[in-house]
Amino acid sequence: MQRAGTNLLRILHILSLFAIVAPFPITMPTSRADGPSDAEVPHDAVKLNHSGLEHLKKKQYDEAIRLFREALKIQPEFPDALDNLGKALDASGKDDEAMADFDKALKLAPENAAIHSDRGLALFHEKKFDESIAAYQKAIEIHKDFPEAYNGLGAALLEQGKTDEAITTFRKAIELNPKNADALNNLGSALMKQNKAAEAATYFRKAHSLQPNLPDVLENYAQALDQSGQTNEAIAAYHKLASKHPNEPGPWAHMGHLYYASKRYHQAAEAYQKSLTLDKNQPDVALFLGLSQAEQGKTAEAIQSFEQCLSLRPNDFHALYSLGNAYYAQKDYAKAADNYQKALAQKPDDPDTLVGLGASQLAANKSEEALATYQKLVKLRPDDASVRFNLGTAQFNKGLYQDAAASYREAVRLKPDLAHAHYNLGMSLLRLNDAKGARAEFTEAHKLDPSLNPPK
Repeated sequence: MQRAGTNLLRILHILSLFAIVAPFPITMPTSRADGPSDAEVPHDAVKLNHSGLEHLKKKQYDEAIRLFREALKIQPEFPDALDNLGKALDASGKDDEAMADFDKALKLAPENAAIHSDRGLALFHEKKFDESIAAYQKAIEIHKDFPEAYNGLGAALLEQGKTDEAITTFRKAIELNPKNADALNNLGSALMKQNKAAEAATYFRKAHSLQPNLPDVLENYAQALDQSGQTNEAIAAYHKLASKHPNEPGPWAHMGHLYYASKRYHQAAEAYQKSLTLDKNQPDVALFLGLSQAEQGKTAEAIQSFEQCLSLRPNDFHALYSLGNAYYAQKDYAKAADNYQKALAQKPDDPDTLVGLGASQLAANKSEEALATYQKLVKLRPDDASVRFNLGTAQFNKGLYQDAAASYREAVRLKPDLAHAHYNLGMSLLRLNDAKGARAEFTEAHKLDPSLNPPK
């Protein structure tokens, strides 16, 4: 969570994780029960307070803190300066000091809604959400038309999983101030939690129109467009985000995922490469770059990308499996089998990896090893005709013709139009001296695939 004065909520992961950042409330003119008015505060203290606020807006927290403290040396009972000092300390992560100054301010001005709201934000940063909610509710009790307090209250409610209440609260903030970009953005994120991406996108769009230079708002908008199926619009939003923040790898990575999901593999690879140029330490991006390259038949480049992923995350199952596939495509069956074995060390019973390993072993004429692999695989996928077919081939290569015939029969039972299974069953029956049965299978194989002619 950011501690600066930005009023943002951002979506942190393509897997739908959201983090709320409560608003940084402005100090509002409200009635005070105690404490001096500005007219009673020495001019030098007022001037230092105003100067501190300017530095606070620029996130120059150390200087802001110094100036607020100088103001308080002149006028110790100065609620605005105490409140502003609390905000600056909170933004600096100095929670205990911030709370002490908010408490001092509230002793002087217990009916100041803005101080209660600012204290609510500090409690939010400390993840004390019950206390934060109470502080925001007190601010609203004092000042019923305080949009920033409603926005902060909604953020705290959302952190507690009270999404419906948070949405109602954000809507109230927007009703009070339709141009409250923070509340619009937070409402969008709350709706995303309810899987209402299309509705969320409308609020993110409004927030972005009000705050076009805030990257988190634009990223939320792009995420909502993506999740509502508006892929091209989401890509355009990420392009805009990348143009505004050319040194950030994230937008390019998101673009790559969107291009990849829509099977635009060339554009996906370009986006992933741009992301890796900005930050090479992204194993997932390297993995997806390799997948994009593999889909284009660029096997050598894909191997390099998978190796890059593994250099960053050595036991990555998906990279090992994909590297096995790439080496298999290059007919380097030994390296393919080696990587499949490494992948299986991570997931011993993964059927797809066992399929690749078995195929590599068969292609390398390692029938004994292939037989063991397919015997394990057939227990995991008993109704897969291709697994039965390959088990039959491993058995045939080992001279186990009776077993091979049984496996091929099961393959054609599962998939009657599997021409090569009929043909191989015929070959097994020939080895078992069943010429009539073999002839029937060869006839069926030729009927299904005219290129398969009986052996002479």
